[in-house]
Amino acid sequence: MTEERRKTRYARGQERRDALVDAAIGVIGTRGLERVSFRSVADAAGFPPSTTSYFFGSVGELIDAAITRIAENVTAKVTALLDVAHTGGLTRDDLADAIMDLVSLLSSPEDDDSLVQFEAYLAVRRRPELADSVHRIMRMIEEAAEAALGAFGIAEPQLPARHFLALIDGYTLHEIARPTPGGNRAELKDALLRVLDSYVPRA
Repeated sequence: MTEERRKTRYARGQERRDALVDAAIGVIGTRGLERVSFRSVADAAGFPPSTTSYFFGSVGELIDAAITRIAENVTAKVTALLDVAHTGGLTRDDLADAIMDLVSLLSSPEDDDSLVQFEAYLAVRRRPELADSVHRIMRMIEEAAEAALGAFGIAEPQLPARHFLALIDGYTLHEIARPTPGGNRAELKDALLRVLDSYVPRA
């Protein structure tokens, strides 16, 4: 096999693996973590049933890959947020919007990432092997919120960051359980700004 053919074959294999991971995220988001199987994911990706087992040694490995993909997506959002934060270009409204956009289903109602994230949070007690991946996502979000709040002028941002994220998580879970027309983004943003004002009162 020539080097060019080998690279082409590898690229196609990577594309298939990526498609399976995306399909797993879709299955978790629409049907729940416990409905993930090699067959359900292959069907969602439009591949033969045996394709999933070719790339993944177990369903647990596939689920971990899906959660890792969520972590990678969060990383991209975190990087964008911190780039803006470090320029000093964040207003109060910008800050609240940016942190909501990191994790809130209220930002993108059809976003499977947020649904998978919360599915994974709840699953950790039953599936402790997911803890490392889930905790990585949580810590990345916490660090991003802390850095953004720090750039906004809060000297000790750890506690306010946790307050922000607890509010966002609570509203997001309520929106998952009881969707409202148009969502509650405006209400959540008002709550976040109230928390922010308790640490940095407006002039």
